[in-house]
Amino acid sequence: MRLVSCYADRSEIAPLVKAGADELYASARGLPSFTQAGLPDMRSLLLAVDEIHSLGAKALVAMNAVRPARNEAGMRTILARARSLEARGADGFIVAAPSLMSLFSGGGIKVPLHISSVQPCFNTAALRFFLRFGAKRLILPSQLAPREAGDLMRLCRAEGLETEIFDYRFFGCVYVNGRCNLHFPRFHTVKRDFNGGSLCRLSGGTPLKAAPVDIRPGAEEQVKASARRVALRMGCGGAPRFYNAATFYDFFGMGTGWLKYGTRLDPTAEKVRKVRAMKAMAGLAEELTAKHGAAEARQRFIEKMTKWELR
Repeated sequence: MRLVSCYADRSEIAPLVKAGADELYASARGLPSFTQAGLPDMRSLLLAVDEIHSLGAKALVAMNAVRPARNEAGMRTILARARSLEARGADGFIVAAPSLMSLFSGGGIKVPLHISSVQPCFNTAALRFFLRFGAKRLILPSQLAPREAGDLMRLCRAEGLETEIFDYRFFGCVYVNGRCNLHFPRFHTVKRDFNGGSLCRLSGGTPLKAAPVDIRPGAEEQVKASARRVALRMGCGGAPRFYNAATFYDFFGMGTGWLKYGTRLDPTAEKVRKVRAMKAMAGLAEELTAKHGAAEARQRFIEKMTKWELR
């Protein structure tokens, strides 16, 4: 399993490659990214591509906004910037909007397209639609459990698509997708200071209460239970039941080739620490499988990761 890491400043590139990242990705102001945390301008991004390549890693660019531009002029601007990145040697574009995929494939862009998890692609019908644009990698949405993703994984193998998952410990909100609006303050009523976090990723294990409104009669208990789970996760209280060490090992066993860390707002030292931890985790899965076989290795892996998480 190879590692992908975000970065938000060029100073982070060398430490992250040294920590074990095989690919680095970022966005820049003026590009249609799901989050605006990234480099200040295109010049910085182009220089970053050069620096990443000089260290022997690959450079990816996130352009994964679901609504990439307001009009045709905006789309032409994006295409021109994509061409400049292609000329510089960018190794992949992380995309979510079908309009952008169509723009790139129709505009002669040859840079491999990676389908962003914020799209998200949940089934083979959706994946077959994206294949028409020349997609080369599927970043699996974190809402999918391994068994649910089985048909997707089989289709990816048949079509030669690479597959990628997020590290379950270090991704902000596992429920996030391109239609989520909780990261926009105008869509919620929380007024407190998040100490560098956001509503999607509260810092310091901050307790949070989620209060549902306008519940359909008869659904009160089900909705309240869901609200408790959302509050737990958004307060950094642990991964949902279906997204854990067992999930990671099962995706690993299914042949997923890439493991991603993607919290761009983390400080540099935290990014480096997490990439090192990801490398150790992937190495552990490989070592145990080679030594014990998949069935026993899975159990040993879960036990080991549980002890790591309790530290």
